[in-house]
Amino acid sequence: MPKQALNDYRKRWGIECLFGDTKTRGLNLEDTHITNPEKLASLIVVVMLAITWAYRCATQTMGMKARPRKSHGRREKSWFRIGLDALRNWILNSPKAAAQAWLDKAPRRASTVSKRA
Repeated sequence: MPKQALNDYRKRWGIECLFGDTKTRGLNLEDTHITNPEKLASLIVVVMLAITWAYRCATQTMGMKARPRKSHGRREKSWFRIGLDALRNWILNSPKAAAQAWLDKAPRRASTVSKRA
């Protein structure tokens, strides 16, 4: 039972990080003033595509290696922030690299949840 609870919490933590990426740490979704449900749904689809693109850019930038940690043990930057920074830079300076990050087949990271189950 405790192992299942820990696995469930890991999944929930991933969702919490995704919410943070869409809100305060990246795309500022909470700043929208859209109230029309159809328009809001369209915006959420665009935001999810942007997050996917940022993650693909992080994979292009970092490969499959782990992100560096600071002295206090936390990661220097999130996977999303690495990708979003790369995407912004590539869109401005190297649009072909940005497009390639989207088009390339993204490698699959090993799931820590399935390894521990």
